[in-house]
Amino acid sequence: MIESFRVSNFASFKDEVLITTLANPSKKELIDKNTFKCRENIYNKVSYIFGSNGSGKTNLFVGFNKLRKIIVMSTVIGARSRKLLEVPIVKKELTSPIENFKFDKNSSSKPTEFGINIIIEDILYTYEFKMLNDKVISETLTKKKKRKEVLIKRTSPNFENIILRSELAKFKTNLHVVRENSLCLAMAALLNNELANKIIDEIMSYEIISMASMDGNTCFNEENTSPEYIKRYLKILKTIEPTLQDISIHLEENGELPFNEDDEFQSKDVIVKNIKVDVTSIHDVFDNHKKFSQVELPFLKYESNGTIKMLGILPSIFDALDRGGVLFIDEIENGLHPIIVQFIINLFNEPETNPNNAQLICSTHNTLLLENCRRDQVWFMEKNKYGESKISRLSDYFNVRSTDKVHQKYLKGVFGGIPNI
Repeated sequence: MIESFRVSNFASFKDEVLITTLANPSKKELIDKNTFKCRENIYNKVSYIFGSNGSGKTNLFVGFNKLRKIIVMSTVIGARSRKLLEVPIVKKELTSPIENFKFDKNSSSKPTEFGINIIIEDILYTYEFKMLNDKVISETLTKKKKRKEVLIKRTSPNFENIILRSELAKFKTNLHVVRENSLCLAMAALLNNELANKIIDEIMSYEIISMASMDGNTCFNEENTSPEYIKRYLKILKTIEPTLQDISIHLEENGELPFNEDDEFQSKDVIVKNIKVDVTSIHDVFDNHKKFSQVELPFLKYESNGTIKMLGILPSIFDALDRGGVLFIDEIENGLHPIIVQFIINLFNEPETNPNNAQLICSTHNTLLLENCRRDQVWFMEKNKYGESKISRLSDYFNVRSTDKVHQKYLKGVFGGIPNI
């Protein structure tokens, strides 16, 4: 599970921007439904990020995805696999510098910083690193069960300035493989350090989806296209498209590579395994309002935009719910009716459908969601006149009472994060 993520000097973030799922235990509103307990704290199952167009909401998702890409590229650099280097998204990423904040003359000479707090088996891990000119100038990993312990301490790009302790100490004999532009933790995982693998696997299991670029075929694999999963998809899709009788999903490896340069968060399974996805919908054909036969149609051609997008995100939703994972969705309401969006939110909030305490972090413009949530679930992103995106939490505002109509206050500009019209 994720406790927090932070990034600075990246995209529209000059200073540190942090989002956390930690909830305030003294606030009892919806505490039994919308939160869960882990260690000595309580955490929100769903977090919302509101903000006007261009405020920087998407950049927070891009920032987290960049953290993951740096991890992946570290292993690519270390593995030296020619086949992997030919994958389009890998080639693109290796030649793409980190986008630091552009609207301050000093930002280009300052490092970009990433940090994440995760919990694995009731142990809190804090992982942070800084990059400048594509080199790792600092890297720290700590763990905390009862007391805090430093596992990785790196103070320069040179591997000789890396100190390893505890479970990571076994990697000392291989430190020479850590290059200036690669992460020590990622390289330790590549060489099968057990704890490093556990942490990297956890971070990489968090899925990110952009509903704006969702085309309905980028999240499928052999496991989530089984007959059992098809039944689960169909049950929900029929609530959107009642004439839909069945669907079939066919995967073909080595098909035409569906690499989409516009999709920042495209599924790594589709990209690396080179999977072509073919979805067919099945509808009844009638003669004088009596069922006559059935017809198979190309799903992406004949179904509505909302139905296509819903099918596209269902595998990720079920995956998160089934294993207690973390799902990021940018613009969750894009193409979906507000009732459908609320249905998705309920899947995560209801203990019956989310027994494993999966977490959802989403950006949205749907102000109706503000009326059935805790104050510490809501974040507002706003960009100032200097091009700097800042984030604030609804629970930090002292002028909000539990009886207030929060969505009305938000639309009046009380919390910022709305267009200046």
